[in-house]
Amino acid sequence: MRQTGYSRQTGPRELDVQCNGYGPSFHMEHTHFHDYFEMYLQIEGDRHLLSNGKFVHVEPGDVVWIKSFDPHQSFAGRDSAGIRAVLYFSEDYLRDVFRERADGLLALFTGPFQILRLDVAQQRKALELLYEMEQAEKAAQDLYGRFVFGQLLLLLEAWSKTSLSPVREDASIDPKYDRISGVLTYLKSHRCEKLRLEDVAKAFFISPCYLSRTFRQCVGIPFVSYVNHLKIERAKELLCREKSVTEVSMELGYDTLTHFERVFKQMNGISPSAWKKQRSSSQ
Repeated sequence: MRQTGYSRQTGPRELDVQCNGYGPSFHMEHTHFHDYFEMYLQIEGDRHLLSNGKFVHVEPGDVVWIKSFDPHQSFAGRDSAGIRAVLYFSEDYLRDVFRERADGLLALFTGPFQILRLDVAQQRKALELLYEMEQAEKAAQDLYGRFVFGQLLLLLEAWSKTSLSPVREDASIDPKYDRISGVLTYLKSHRCEKLRLEDVAKAFFISPCYLSRTFRQCVGIPFVSYVNHLKIERAKELLCREKSVTEVSMELGYDTLTHFERVFKQMNGISPSAWKKQRSSSQ
């Protein structure tokens, strides 16, 4: 794991399955992101989860889709212990398995943030497939693992058409999260503008000091780090649309091209022009 103001995790494999219990001491100290997708399934107990700029409450049977590079963090719920299962996979892995169907399945992760509530039978089937996938990994049975992975994703897609639930806010979480949730939504919708802490605080009728302190308490990273993350992820989208680095820098409200290139490299390890070239050569 490499520390960058918040944690960035890079998976050693294209697919990983974990199912484990946790106790009262389990707490994600930092907001983190990774360059692979995550399917989070709550089996027992409950958790508060920050993802896609929203704070939600997940209960047994809830599936949450977390896209790559989305900062997220979980907090203790009403129950101090529980069980969760997570499936991690890279975009390349999914595209290799599904080919022309890949974009439709990726929409599960990149669409509006919603929760899929599984009934008891669906939970049982999902856990069965996750277990089979885990065993296939351990036995190095890659072909069978891909088959099971395909089954699970297709089932989740089918279930999502009838079982999607709106985001559920929970009154038991600290009220300050409600305010910061609004700030996160505001930042995402204004990410192509210059976003100064003082201006955002004024828009929400709070002091800059309070916003800075509360934002870090709730989100786990500084205000500026989160704004840079939003802008750089948008920059990648624009670079993929054949816009020049200079055009992207101006569209995202950076004062200078140098500043944009420095922030981009800090977050990705390479310059925006190198990233664009790398992306083009891999397609």
